[in-house]
Amino acid sequence: MMHKDDSPQPMRRRVLTSLGALLLGSLEIGSLADAAEATQHAAVAHAPRLETVATFDDDFRLVGIGVSRHGRVFATAPSPVKRSIYSMVEVDPKSGALTPFPDADWNNYKPDEDGTHQWISVQALWVDEQDHLWVLDSSLAKVDQSRQPPKLVEFDLATRQVLRQFSYDKVVTPKDSINDIRVDLQHGYAYMSNADNRGGVVVTNLQSGESRLLLAGDRSAVADANQHLMFGDRIARKPNGENVVIQTDGIAISPDRNWLYYRALTDHHYWRIPTAALIDTSLSAEEVSQRVESLGDGALTGGLIMSPAGVLYGGDLENRTVVAFNIVQRDGKPTLDQTTFVAPHPQLSWADGFAISNGYLYFADSHLHELDNFSNGYPRQGKFTIFRVRLPQQPRRGLAG
Repeated sequence: MMHKDDSPQPMRRRVLTSLGALLLGSLEIGSLADAAEATQHAAVAHAPRLETVATFDDDFRLVGIGVSRHGRVFATAPSPVKRSIYSMVEVDPKSGALTPFPDADWNNYKPDEDGTHQWISVQALWVDEQDHLWVLDSSLAKVDQSRQPPKLVEFDLATRQVLRQFSYDKVVTPKDSINDIRVDLQHGYAYMSNADNRGGVVVTNLQSGESRLLLAGDRSAVADANQHLMFGDRIARKPNGENVVIQTDGIAISPDRNWLYYRALTDHHYWRIPTAALIDTSLSAEEVSQRVESLGDGALTGGLIMSPAGVLYGGDLENRTVVAFNIVQRDGKPTLDQTTFVAPHPQLSWADGFAISNGYLYFADSHLHELDNFSNGYPRQGKFTIFRVRLPQQPRRGLAG
């Protein structure tokens, strides 16, 4: 499948930088255990506004986003069903242009060439504290993954040049699907969720390049067969009529980089594991599993992110909201304290990919349940959209994850 247009000229798109003119959604503020964040919520006289950052037509099927410390916005359009005109772009909020990243040639899919310098199916992005952009290309099950394997690519945003590239053809199989990415510079590792097959977390040593798939088949990594993603009273189904089952999907990392949070998409369970257990190569698979902690149940979310204040955010896919979780102790065990952060709104459909920059929570509305990924018959409504909303005041030197 080739792109219709590999021109290097930026595509024009309507990019709105609403600074309060339109109130697209309101925030339902709940009590959070973190005192500073709760105080900030209570202090605002009016709920912060949900702002539209950018919209996209159906030739760019938005899923993942990344935002740099200087406010540069990046977006992905993976290709599991249909190839968009570009796989990854930079969005210019001032000019309204989409520019293929790092250039048009990387975005011109060439099925007969290897995958080193081209995008196969870009899924997720992460911008680290050094303002380097990490791009997760999940590849596709239908291609020859010995030539076009899943890969993780680190870019210097100042030069748009590749700094490092990691390949995963020896770590996962075409039945797997690496889905989301967090980079831990404190320990020198990257963590990626595996949303298909037996689930799990791919862990990469950024210095040696060695990678391992951990927790595959673990109770925490695979979706609970007794729970489902529901559209009203209907179970979400694939185009062939089978129930949608998505394994380890959303992940987040704590500000101190000591905990990785993760969950399977099609159930309501939440889990965490010390990053020390993921990077300790002396531990057996059973010993790694024993380090996992259950956080109980919460909203059925897709993407996750943790703020510098230690609050976990995710898109509640069944109720079309964004929820916030504080991690609290009850009876000596960690559990979730859930509140609604962004209330339901007709323009909010499927909040998935997340980013945090300069005090704002950004998220992608990818309308996945309205596309040909599902057979439930939802009509196509609204454009793919990047929204943002101001967070309560965050610690000055804290890290998002």
